[in-house]
Amino acid sequence: MSASFACIAGEEICRQWNTGRIAGERIGPRGTPFGSSGEIYLIESEEHEMYLLPRHGLGLSKTAPRRINSRANLYALKDLGVQAVLAWGPGGAVTHNIAVGDLVILDDLIDRTYLRDKTFFEDKPLGFLRQFPVFCPTLRRVLAEVLHEMKLVYHATGTAAVCEGPRLETPAEIRMLATVGAEVVTHTFVPEAFLAKELQMCYAALCYVVNYAETGSRHRPLAVGDLFGGLTQASDADRLAGAVGAMSRIAANVAAALPEHAPACECAVSMAGNVREFDLPDDWRKWFE
Repeated sequence: MSASFACIAGEEICRQWNTGRIAGERIGPRGTPFGSSGEIYLIESEEHEMYLLPRHGLGLSKTAPRRINSRANLYALKDLGVQAVLAWGPGGAVTHNIAVGDLVILDDLIDRTYLRDKTFFEDKPLGFLRQFPVFCPTLRRVLAEVLHEMKLVYHATGTAAVCEGPRLETPAEIRMLATVGAEVVTHTFVPEAFLAKELQMCYAALCYVVNYAETGSRHRPLAVGDLFGGLTQASDADRLAGAVGAMSRIAANVAAALPEHAPACECAVSMAGNVREFDLPDDWRKWFE
């Protein structure tokens, strides 16, 4: 059996898999024209089926963000029949209305990376694509509905600044990012969002907030609706653990909520202009020959 939905995440997937919170079939890495993908797992139940793909392992096996083979990962999922990808990753809050443990459904990003392979088509003009919308509106809407039904604290929109890493950002860098509209800062989601568009896949990004990035301090933001501000019943650690612990349920609920035969959204034709101009074959795999 194959699935049309996948979740890409980091070490939190490995931890939940190793502890038995996520169970399924290990498919392993898949060979692609861009090298081997990461480990892939197939999760099946009566309500849904989906793939899980960790970007990296645990501990010292965790590589620098630029060393993740995103091209192989996205190609492998597309080759398996995946049409929609939910990406999950950590970030720091730049603005004061976002707290540790909050979930942010990204709707835009600022790319500050410079060492990553950001296109499948380095030697062809096929990567000249409009980046609006950056993330799939249909998948973002389904994700928001799932988070609302699960009664999780989330923000329906947000702009992420994606930095190269692996080091964290300086206070001056965070102040600069704040002036251009960044609300969270992360090392994730680039180049995945761009590569998914080149493969005509739906792609949505869910950022879970792990720290306050504005000055490198532990300053707590004002809590919306709290008379005195800043005081919450749960600690930052508890809020973060709740967000991370809900990851597998969020992914499963999104997979179950996606209609099996949903009409294709605009993501499915993001390469239509190139297909017409360059007379590309129907088999997308031949675009890379």
